[in-house]
Amino acid sequence: MKILSNLLRRRFLVVTAALSIAALAFSARAGAQEKEPYRPEVVFKVNTVTLPLLVANVGVEVSPVSHFSISLPAYYTALDWFSETVKFRVLGVQPELRYWLNKNLQGLFFNAHATFAYYNIAFGGSYRYQDHACKTPTFGGGIGIGYKVPLSNKETPWGIEFGIGGGVLPLYYDYYFNIRNGRLAGEDTHTYFGVDQAFVSFTYSLGGAKKQAK
Repeated sequence: MKILSNLLRRRFLVVTAALSIAALAFSARAGAQEKEPYRPEVVFKVNTVTLPLLVANVGVEVSPVSHFSISLPAYYTALDWFSETVKFRVLGVQPELRYWLNKNLQGLFFNAHATFAYYNIAFGGSYRYQDHACKTPTFGGGIGIGYKVPLSNKETPWGIEFGIGGGVLPLYYDYYFNIRNGRLAGEDTHTYFGVDQAFVSFTYSLGGAKKQAK
């Protein structure tokens, strides 16, 4: 199982590196076609969708050239949902490569994303589910679509973005009796297909091409 865990980590690093290389390649090509110098943009964000689940998150997005950006949100919680038998504990990241139809990082965009997460989940039933031996996080990926608008005028650094994505997540997990200090009941595998990304995020931008045209 240790081999599987190491393999998952390597796959995560490979995919993340591939996304970064792809972004740089596309960026270089797009940058070569720009008539005017592009001002890189950095965006900080918080996804409000996970907050009711008591999952804290923060994200950063970098756009080295127009039309392309790399986003990296991170999620974490160690809290129960008001009961020891109901919880959605997670520690994960979801690196994402975005293509924007608008070079100023506004409007419609498409993405390819990877998901890497440790989890400990129970919904009040007979069992609690946790990544195998706490060393086998899920690692998968998918594609998505989103839209971003400024909160007021076009010159404001504040914005809001909406998006949804779908993909595949292979799961190798242990399940425990869902009581205090419940013992191990078994282990299993499952492959999840479906929605793996949803966000309604408030954003704050630094720099950006839209600020240089005055």
